[in-house]
Amino acid sequence: MDIIDFNKPNSVKKVKVVKKIVTQVPTINKQQQNKEFYNKALEKIIQLLKENNPSLATQNNIQLEKPQIDRLGTKKTLWKNFDSICIQMNREAQHVSQYLLIEMGTEGSLADEKLIIKGRYTSTQIETLIKKYLQEYVLCSLCMSSATILIRDVESRLYSKECKNCKATKTVATLKISNKKQK
Repeated sequence: MDIIDFNKPNSVKKVKVVKKIVTQVPTINKQQQNKEFYNKALEKIIQLLKENNPSLATQNNIQLEKPQIDRLGTKKTLWKNFDSICIQMNREAQHVSQYLLIEMGTEGSLADEKLIIKGRYTSTQIETLIKKYLQEYVLCSLCMSSATILIRDVESRLYSKECKNCKATKTVATLKISNKKQK
């Protein structure tokens, strides 16, 4: 007859599994591991950017003056600091004025570093158009830098903006000249 020992476990396999569960260190779930890895990789990329190309690592916001708008009679608007805003954007006054007049659907003229616009406009309306102009013709679409230049290809008559920081180029919309003469 076999002697039954109650102190001895019935199965050695069960004991090993229980020991594994008890001695096992609590693991971090996959999502936390991925997040930690992502954050470390992001910190490393930012560090390399700062070391190798500091102009790309820092975000430069373009600071423009607020447009100084006055009424010129009852049917015209005078933009006093137009030329200084064009200089801050690093764009030709002729190109900016042509864009604004097309967007407004009106006529106007440049006189003594000022823009005279036919119609009554507020500074908020003009600020909105400046923001659109910045997005389309000034800011780099990749690094959002304002350090860009506008180049016109003579053969194809297309404009392209080239970023000085990341060297990206993008073709931008050509301004459609209206049939009306600008005064």
